[in-house]
Amino acid sequence: MSSESADGKSGNFLLLLAAGLAQFIVCADYFAIAIALPPMAKDLGVRAIDLQWVITGYILAFASTLCIAGVLGDRYGRKKLLLLGIIIFAAVSIWTGFGQSATEVVIARIALGLGGGLLMPLATAVVSHASARHRLARDIALLTGVATLGQALGPVLGGVLTEYLDWRWIFFSNVPICALAFVMVVCFASESKDPEAGGRLDVAGIILLTLGLAALSVGIDRIPHWETWAWSSLTAAGVFLLVLFAVVESLIAFPVIDVRLFANRDFLGFATVGLLANSVWCSLVLIATLQLQKVLGFTVLTAGLFFLFMSGSVAIASFIAPLLERRFEVVRLLRCALLLQSVGVGMLFFVDDPISLSIGLFLAGFGCSWGWALPQAGAIRSLPREKSGLASGSILTIMVMCGNTAFVVMAMVIDLHPDDAAGEALGIKAAAGWAFLIGVLGLFCSVLLLRRATREDQVVLQS
Repeated sequence: MSSESADGKSGNFLLLLAAGLAQFIVCADYFAIAIALPPMAKDLGVRAIDLQWVITGYILAFASTLCIAGVLGDRYGRKKLLLLGIIIFAAVSIWTGFGQSATEVVIARIALGLGGGLLMPLATAVVSHASARHRLARDIALLTGVATLGQALGPVLGGVLTEYLDWRWIFFSNVPICALAFVMVVCFASESKDPEAGGRLDVAGIILLTLGLAALSVGIDRIPHWETWAWSSLTAAGVFLLVLFAVVESLIAFPVIDVRLFANRDFLGFATVGLLANSVWCSLVLIATLQLQKVLGFTVLTAGLFFLFMSGSVAIASFIAPLLERRFEVVRLLRCALLLQSVGVGMLFFVDDPISLSIGLFLAGFGCSWGWALPQAGAIRSLPREKSGLASGSILTIMVMCGNTAFVVMAMVIDLHPDDAAGEALGIKAAAGWAFLIGVLGLFCSVLLLRRATREDQVVLQS
């Protein structure tokens, strides 16, 4: 009996490692390329702020794929689609690395987002299906811990590879990691589906969401450059399409994002707090990168190493989350996360020296880690297990697309200021102020929307 238990624990650990490795490559790639934007821009002959679409275009494709990845996995097999995502990510990474112009790199990054959008929710769904319900929050936290190592190490890897080789090696380095992830998923993950999944694929919903997000993002991005009527019309069109998307999704049987999930108060609360927490994190990556390289004059290597203050706390927070959750429960820890994020980003707004910046990044790292992992675990646990694919896809799509919108907004705020050293510094400070307010709003929503766990919930979590 003990031998079977040990085998089960070993298999569960290897599955967590395999799924975590699949998410690791996505997170490492995103954060590595963020730190390398200034040298990339110089090499491709554009401004760093113009290359925001290397990230924004990627996230748009990423979010659009996220919204259908869970449904496709539930219907056709989660393991099968996860392996397909790994293959796409590896192949397109090679293409991106050989890109010769800013336009080509942006197009390749959009294609890369398709593979990444399959990896993130399906890795989570594979683990969610295999985990016992009382271990789900712990397993999701451990999975996210492996993934957030990518977020933690991404800026450092980006700085080292760009300084000593070339920014293109950020993409080439994805290939061996993808190969290892592919082999491990084949060996340790089992196939699973939702037996109730069926019906037609929601093509209309996919188109409405993609066009809505694209129109909203481009409209916001063009505020500093277009006439008011032009950017406001495009932004309004994006909002209209997203509202229409929500209406359509509420009326059909098999939506890509089931907005009826928001009738569950717990899902609504975790989704709201999660999207605000991720908005702060995405904003912080852009703000800190430009602050370090454009204002403080750090090299890309030094800036990447400076991110270790944040990377270290992200990694530590990820692996101590299960212990702290059992001790303090999810909601209290999530409120602490939003408080630490607000304090950390606030320090970027109120002070400019490297010491204060390092302290701010260190504190924010704990909040970013818990603000990413805990809303996902809470949202998934609030729904039946057979809907784990839909739940993980929905919460990830919501968090990622809102984080992307925040990234575009912060880039726009910076771009509103004069294109000189003093103007950039002022724009970066203004963006930090807005990110601070988002963190405060997230803290308020965590108090308003999230209920503390009951005594029965605590017994289940600790069993």
